[in-house]
Formats: sequence, structure tokens, C-alpha cells
Amino acid sequence: MSLIGDKPMRVKYSDSIEYKALSRLKTIRGNVLLRKDLIDLGSYRQISRAINKLLAEKKLVKIGTGIYAKAYFSKYSDIPLIKNGVDSTLREALTRLSIAYEPGSAEKEYNEGKTTQVPVRNIVRLKSRCRRRISYRNSKLIYEKNINAK
Repeated sequence: MSLIGDKPMRVKYSDSIEYKALSRLKTIRGNVLLRKDLIDLGSYRQISRAINKLLAEKKLVKIGTGIYAKAYFSKYSDIPLIKNGVDSTLREALTRLSIAYEPGSAEKEYNEGKTTQVPVRNIVRLKSRCRRRISYRNSKLIYEKNINAK
């Protein structure tokens, strides 16, 4: 709070960056929010404060550097969960970052009917360079053969 003259300056909640960030979060169709989606709302520090507040309120969860996902509360636990599932959201993050990928070889063989083994882990084969770690809690996006570019 800063002082102008002898009166403290207050900002209406509807004019705050936190409110604008929350309304922007609601307008985004997918589940992934990138930091660059909020860049026009204010300075770097103001956006950081708004994101940290949304993280504290558990409306967002962090899945990577500058990558956040929409969250909701489970009725059974106090842990925020990612909407529409973790695996699809992690892949959506790659798409939002414009990183080309395709399903891993195990998933591809299962989809083609060559095997009946259902792939359990979220493995993708990258077609463009990516050095990021994208994960939430125990689920992480694994790059096939640990290769970060093709």
C-alpha cells in the first residue's frame, strides 16, 4: 500500500492483477496456462504475485517452469487435482509450447493393434528440441530413450 498525500492508495479488487489473472484463467479453453498468457497484465513481479496467490488458493498447480495447470479439489482428499487428467494435460503443455511430438513406440504399437499390452507410463517421442521437465506430483512426461530432440 502506498501513500498519496496522507491517504493510503487502494485498488478495487476488480481492477487488481489477481482478478484479471483469474478471469483470464477462466477464458482459456485448455487446462494449461503459460506465464506468457498473462504478460500483458502487468510487470513480472506483479504477475508472479498473482500466480503465487492462485497457487496458494490451489486454483492452479505448477507442472513446469512457467507452466501451470487448472486445478480442482477432490471430495476425498485435500490435494488439488488437474482437470481432465494429468497425462493429457502434460501433453497439452507440449502443444502449447509448440514442441512437436508423437506418441511413444509402446503406445503406437498398442494403437495399431500389434500388442495387447496397455502402455502405463506417459512416454512421448520428441520431434523438436525440448529440455524442460514437465511433471505433477508422481506423474512425469518421459521422453523416449531419454532423447530430447530428433
